[in-house]
Amino acid sequence: MKITIPASSTLMSGIQTVLNVVPPKTTLPILSNMLLETEGGHLTIGATDLDISIVTRIPAEIKEEGSITVPGRKIAEMVRELPDAPVDIEVDGVKVVVRCDRGVFRLVGIDKEEYPALPDVPSDQTITIPASSLQRLIRKTVYAVSKDETHPSLWGAFLRIGGGSVRMVATDAHRLAKTTLPCEVDDTVTEGIIVPPKALNNLSRLIGESEAPSRITIGDNHVVFDLENAQLYARLIEATYPDYERVIPSGNDKIVKVNREVLESAVRRVSVLSNSTTRQIRYAARPGFIELSSSSHDIGGEAREEVPAEYEGDAMDTAYDFRFLLDVVERIESEDVVFKLDSPVSAGIITPSEEESEGEDYQCLIMPLRLTDVEN
Repeated sequence: MKITIPASSTLMSGIQTVLNVVPPKTTLPILSNMLLETEGGHLTIGATDLDISIVTRIPAEIKEEGSITVPGRKIAEMVRELPDAPVDIEVDGVKVVVRCDRGVFRLVGIDKEEYPALPDVPSDQTITIPASSLQRLIRKTVYAVSKDETHPSLWGAFLRIGGGSVRMVATDAHRLAKTTLPCEVDDTVTEGIIVPPKALNNLSRLIGESEAPSRITIGDNHVVFDLENAQLYARLIEATYPDYERVIPSGNDKIVKVNREVLESAVRRVSVLSNSTTRQIRYAARPGFIELSSSSHDIGGEAREEVPAEYEGDAMDTAYDFRFLLDVVERIESEDVVFKLDSPVSAGIITPSEEESEGEDYQCLIMPLRLTDVEN
């Protein structure tokens, strides 16, 4: 293989696209490498950890076709320090020579034949949706994915496509986030797949601010996201996702409406003196306002703050993990946040006060904490 890349910044951009997937430690040394391969007048750069694979292409002048795998993090460190000048890469067997400006760097690679092949995912089930829609789905749900190793079905986000909509749901049994967006697909592409959060976080990073269309191809064990500048392959979690609709209450008739920015700031202030273990704050709804309060046995401190709110029901006290509250409020874009409550011991529903994106339905559930754990 013998190629010239127009600038080191172009090469670095391609390397950074896939670098997150290169495992820092692995029992399979080949996974520490990146695959470099010529294809159709471009240089293809790929990386995998066997669960996630990312492939991207950058422009290059191809003088001799070929392929090689090189140590991923080492070549990233090297290219990052190069001047922004054309880069020549020449491969002879497993010996790799990189030239840029006056520098010459030699590496030993591993033959492509030892590198894991990309999953073969048939294109029978493929849809196209805006990348920005994927970004919204991920941002508004992935934070609620469970880390509990005893419930594998909750280790990922549930993705359902069909009936004119695309939906993503995540829950850790203490909270739930559900987002539904319109999608130009009438048939049911999938009744539901479970995508790992690592894949979704990498997908979000790759999408960035892109508005370009993206294609989703769903196979038996893998899903492929085909973006403007990269492809991401992810192994699906093989489990049955719980019936999340059953846990969404329908009788929450105590409605509290509060300014999002004011609430977020108040929660942050009051949380400073919350219990470091439970992270609890008391949420007391009163006509015309809500009172947030916290206390810490560790330092003997307490905090209390009133936040103006639209509420006309009976007084009700409950308590939440302040981090759970902030996770939701930070992702709501409307001016006001709406709380739909029922009782101090039942799940509260949190939604934007108005539709944030055309046809979007976003709602979150948070289970309350025991009031007896919070001091007055």
